[in-house]
Amino acid sequence: MKELKEMSKTELVLMKCVWMADGPVTATQIMKSAQEVYQLAIDRKTLGTLMYRLEEKEYVKVVGNRGRANCYEAAISEAEMRKDKFREFVYWWFGGSVPSLRSALDEEDFL
Repeated sequence: MKELKEMSKTELVLMKCVWMADGPVTATQIMKSAQEVYQLAIDRKTLGTLMYRLEEKEYVKVVGNRGRANCYEAAISEAEMRKDKFREFVYWWFGGSVPSLRSALDEEDFL
């Protein structure tokens, strides 16, 4: 798997909106979803900039358009992203040791 580029929390929210869509999604649909599901109000210009960045980072791709609006689709699945970020977490906090992770999860005061 290729190395994934860093993603801001706002970019992650936008990706979650793309992932939850049934198919290609427009910026307007992403804005609406971000507001309704994540209470993230974002203006169209900022959203355009962030979607461009996500495209440059190869997280989304433009797959056509509706009228003058681009339609976006995820270029990486949520499962792939989750796996990569979990691997990164285990490496960073537990030196890549799954037994160390298990031990931490077994601690009484974990949650």
